[in-house]
Amino acid sequence: MSDDPVAPRAVALPPGLVPALARGVAAFLRADAAALAALALPLGAAVATGHLVVAHGVAVLALALLANALHELGHIAAYRLLAPRGRAVLECGTLTARLHRDALARRRDRIVTVAGPLTPLAAAAGSLPLLPVAPAEVIAASALGLAHASSLLLPTADRRAWRRAASSPAEQAAPTLGA
Repeated sequence: MSDDPVAPRAVALPPGLVPALARGVAAFLRADAAALAALALPLGAAVATGHLVVAHGVAVLALALLANALHELGHIAAYRLLAPRGRAVLECGTLTARLHRDALARRRDRIVTVAGPLTPLAAAAGSLPLLPVAPAEVIAASALGLAHASSLLLPTADRRAWRRAASSPAEQAAPTLGA
C-alpha cells in the first residue's frame, strides 16, 4: 500500500448497515483529511476578513468532496440493506472511490447501483430550505447532485454496473461501483 495521501486505500466493510456506514465515513474522513484541512485555512481567512464570496467558493469546493462521499455511502447503505452480511470493500482516496462487493440478483444489483448517484441528488433536495441563507451552496449541491445522477447515462462505472447486472449472482462477477 502506498504512503501517498491521495492514493486510494481499501477498507473492508463490516456486516450491518450502521457499522458499514460508520467505517465508510471514517475512511472518507481519512482520505479527504488533507483536502479538508487545505480548505479550512482559506475558508477561515475569508470569513474572518469579510470576503464572503470567497468563503462561498471554498464551501462549494468542500461540497464536491461531500458529494463524492455521499455517492459511495449511498451504494454502501443500499448494499447493506439488501445484503447485510455480503462481502464489501471500500476503496477511497481524495475524490475517488470504489465499492467492491458481491453480486446480487439483477433487481437488487440495480438498486445498489442507482442508490449511489441518487444520494447526492436527494441530499441536495433536502438542502433546499437553506436557499435563502446559503444560495451558492444549495445551487452547487443541486448541480453536483444532478451531475452524479447523470452518471447513470454516461460511460461511468455505475453505468457499466447497471448494464452488467446479472440475472443471478452465479452468472456474473461482482460489479465495481465508483469512479
